Amino acid sequence: MHSLMKYNIGIFQCPLCKSNLDVEEEYIICRENGHRFDIIDDIPIMFTEGGGEYADKIVIKVKKFYEENPFPNYDDTDNPSSLINKAEASVFAKLLNDGLPFNIKILEVGCGTGQLSNYLSLANRRVFGIDISLNSLFLANNFKRDNSLKNVSFYQMNLFKPIFKDESFDAIICNGVLHHTHEAYEGMNIITKLLKNRGFLIIGLYNRYGRLFTKLRKPIFRLTGNRLHVLDPYLSRTDLTDVKKNAWFLDQYHNPHETTHSFGEVLEWFSKSGIEFISSIPVFGNIAYLDEDYDIFLKKSSGSVFSRFITQIAMPFITNKEGGFFVMIGRKNS
Repeated sequence: MHSLMKYNIGIFQCPLCKSNLDVEEEYIICRENGHRFDIIDDIPIMFTEGGGEYADKIVIKVKKFYEENPFPNYDDTDNPSSLINKAEASVFAKLLNDGLPFNIKILEVGCGTGQLSNYLSLANRRVFGIDISLNSLFLANNFKRDNSLKNVSFYQMNLFKPIFKDESFDAIICNGVLHHTHEAYEGMNIITKLLKNRGFLIIGLYNRYGRLFTKLRKPIFRLTGNRLHVLDPYLSRTDLTDVKKNAWFLDQYHNPHETTHSFGEVLEWFSKSGIEFISSIPVFGNIAYLDEDYDIFLKKSSGSVFSRFITQIAMPFITNKEGGFFVMIGRKNS
C-alpha cells in the first residue's frame, strides 16, 4: 500500500508548512511540525483549507457538489481493456496517450473518478491523481485496486494548497477544474510551479462564447423542472447509460460555481506564467480539424485576434456536444 508515494516521497510536501513527509501504515506525517494526515481506504486525506474566506466558501460548495455527484462514473463492466477502448474513442485522450512519453511523472489535477489517470498509467507512466471529492477518489482507487494497476495513485488535495514540491512533474493535466475555483488564473499559476522546466501543461476550460447554448438551456431546464433533455445533444445520445447522462446533466447545469474564459485570456495567463503556447483544441482558425494525426505537443501558431474570435463564435454550433469546452497546451520555459 502507498508504494508509489513511498517510492516518490521526495516530491511530496506538507500542504500546511511545506516540510518533508513520512508515510506510515495508516497516516502521513510531517517530519518537521508533526502535521498528520489520515489514510482512508488507501487514499491519503491531505485536503486543507486556507485560501481566504471567499476561496474557502467556493471550494467547500464545489467539494460538497462532487462528493454527492462523482463525475464521470464507471460502468459496471469497466476493466483495463474497456477503459482503453472508451478512452481511445475520445480523440483527445488518444492524442494525449500517443504524445506523452513513457517513464515520466504526470499530475492530473482534478482527476475526478480517475479514468484518465488510470488509462495513462497503463503505458508505464507514474501518474498522480488529485481531487477534492473523496467519493470520486474512492471510485478511482477501486478501479485501480480491482485491476492491479501499480503506476497510479490518488490523493485528496486542494490545488491551492499543494502536497507536491515545485518542479516535480513532466506533465500536468487540469481539465474542467480551474473554472470551478474562485480564481482560475491563480490556480493555474500555482500548478505551473509544480511543473519541471520544458514540461507540458494541459488545461481545459469553459469558453465564454462556446458556452452560449449551455447558458441558454439552464433557465429552460429550471423552468421546466429539468425536463426537455432533448435540447442537449449529449443527453440525446443512445450509447450512454442513464447514470452517465445524469452525471453530465448535474455537472453541466447544476454546478454551484463556474466561470468562462477566452482564448486570448488564457494566452495572457501563459505569458505571465512563463508558459509557451504549443497548441489548442479546437485549432485556432480551423475549428473542424482534429484527427488522430494531429500532434498536440508540436508547436502551432497562436493565430490572430480575428482567427481566435471567429473560432470562438463558431464553437456553439460545431462543438456544442462538449458544453463549450476548450483545451490549451503549453510548455514551461523558465
